[in-house]
Amino acid sequence: MTSTASFTTAQEWITWLEKQHPVHDIELGLGRISLVATQLLADRPIAKQVITVAGTNGKGSTIAYLGAICKAAGLSYAALTSPHFISFNERISFNGQMVSDSELCASFGRVNAARHAAAEETVELTFFEFNALLAFDLMQQAQPDVALLEIGLGGRLDAVNIIDPDIAIVTSIALDHIDWLGSDIQVIGREKAGIFRSGKAAIYGHIDGPKSVMNYANEIGAVLYQNGHQFTQTDKQWQNADDSLIVPDVKLPPMNVAAVIQAVKLLPFAISDEAIQQGLRDARLMGRYQELNWKGADIILDVAHNPHAAANLGCELAQETNPVHGVFAILSDKDYGAVIDVLSEHLGHWYIAPTTGPRGLTTDDLVVALEAAGVSKDQYHVCQSVEQALEDAVAAADAQDRILVFGSFHTVGDALSYMESQQET
Repeated sequence: MTSTASFTTAQEWITWLEKQHPVHDIELGLGRISLVATQLLADRPIAKQVITVAGTNGKGSTIAYLGAICKAAGLSYAALTSPHFISFNERISFNGQMVSDSELCASFGRVNAARHAAAEETVELTFFEFNALLAFDLMQQAQPDVALLEIGLGGRLDAVNIIDPDIAIVTSIALDHIDWLGSDIQVIGREKAGIFRSGKAAIYGHIDGPKSVMNYANEIGAVLYQNGHQFTQTDKQWQNADDSLIVPDVKLPPMNVAAVIQAVKLLPFAISDEAIQQGLRDARLMGRYQELNWKGADIILDVAHNPHAAANLGCELAQETNPVHGVFAILSDKDYGAVIDVLSEHLGHWYIAPTTGPRGLTTDDLVVALEAAGVSKDQYHVCQSVEQALEDAVAAADAQDRILVFGSFHTVGDALSYMESQQET
């Protein structure tokens, strides 16, 4: 492609991009993206304040709650999140609205031109590096009060980490992406702490998490705010050495709520306690215990793609008084056996489906894991797709039953796309 080439729809350039670097290709490192970012951004800020969020679980919900608080306080904000459920455009949003095709295509032209001009030979970028640069370019154009950036994988070498945050949050640390980050929890914690910066706020939300996170913050001279030390949340009250706040009931785990409030308190804007409380009440996040009704059935959508997330989901399901049926498909590089173990006591029946692609998992593998967890043959039903599993679960469920769709972003995305298509017919 030449630097003058252009597209008219987002899908056109996404199709081109996936041919160059498929979405599952991961090449950690900041060398390539830094070359292009220097050419594209020229050291101009992308927002008045930048908050970067890393962690095993809770990144998306943390950004959703931060955005809702910004909205309640009358601040403009932009967000970069991943992956998407239905449309790539979901990954980049401004004041809660995803970016348009025309904005994406214009930005792609600028990024593409920058990668041609950045070095003697055109700089090849991965899907995720393009994704990050599009967001940074569009944010720089808009200049919001706050930019909210979600780390995709790890922290230190993730493409998003080329931007220096004013406030960095590490939510929680657990074993995930072990092919890339390893199986040592302390090493994983240090990698995720790579988003911290010297002299800047470093918020660690995980109580009793790996000490490597706070050790790294202290090593580089970051200003550490550790949950349980510099700030705490007990019952319904958040507090630090100088302030306190009554916290409304929300579905976000308390340690993530505490980190969100601490971050907001550090922003250099006038944000009232009422705005914080209103934002916490108003925040919604697709695919995280998202409740909706489809064909008369009560549906719950939750990504829950690792044991830590499954445990959080299990706490929510423990409050359910009616039977819950599970629609389940998960990727092969996840600890699906542990996810099944955690949730088996909460589900009366399983409707399992395969996932496809290089990380796909067959239903044969799921059957082995289900039976190893003590799920009997009459408690699971093998389906050819998530769509079929959803239809079968709805058909079998009684009026008072609930249906949980979970296991991966792909699983939830397929279900959402299917439900949307059925409503249009």
